[in-house]
Amino acid sequence: MYKLIFLFGISLLISSCGFRNDRGLLRFVSDNQITYNQTILNKVSYQLINQRILIPKCISCHGDSGHVNLETYASVYSFIDKIKEVTISTRKMPKSPYSALNNEEFELLATWIHAGTPEKPLNGTDIPPPKIEPLEPTFLSIKKNIFQNKCLVCHSIGKEAERVRLDTADDLINSPLDLVLPGNPDESGLVLAILPTARKIMPPKKTGIVFLNPSEIEMIKEWIANGAKD
Repeated sequence: MYKLIFLFGISLLISSCGFRNDRGLLRFVSDNQITYNQTILNKVSYQLINQRILIPKCISCHGDSGHVNLETYASVYSFIDKIKEVTISTRKMPKSPYSALNNEEFELLATWIHAGTPEKPLNGTDIPPPKIEPLEPTFLSIKKNIFQNKCLVCHSIGKEAERVRLDTADDLINSPLDLVLPGNPDESGLVLAILPTARKIMPPKKTGIVFLNPSEIEMIKEWIANGAKD
């Protein structure tokens, strides 16, 4: 009888500590509700975090024009305590219009932090860095290098500003707002909205997304000046 009571007490103690094994995941719940995946501790790296989380959800606001630059491992490492606070502890980041980290992303980031934020994976096998393609005056290049990072999070189907879509060149050229007037960049609504002098500049300041830099603006203008053909 005493043995049964003792075993029951031990089981309660273990469950209250927050440890459980679930499909190979060892979850540890502390005051900060940290969850990490023990099975990938030796596989996580900066490059993995960069491609899965930082580039799609952070860099648009935290690039070289922001106060907190997360474009390099050194800069990310220098802000790691703050990153842990706002993404893991309080979950205040990412902010709208970007979606919050899903369970998989949250667990991946928490695991990387728990592993000591290694630049290279502990098992020595890293994923290749993303291929950097030069910005060119074509729609595909502009969409990949500018719109996907700074615009489509709002201006695409199902998003907050889907009324003004930027998914395709036809969306821009056929827009009733005269977003793109082929051959006439100076009067195209898209260009007027991204200039530093715009009254309602895009991306909106409230989003925190970094404004287009001069080279990005000039590339869009060149594409339109060339007839916005591709």
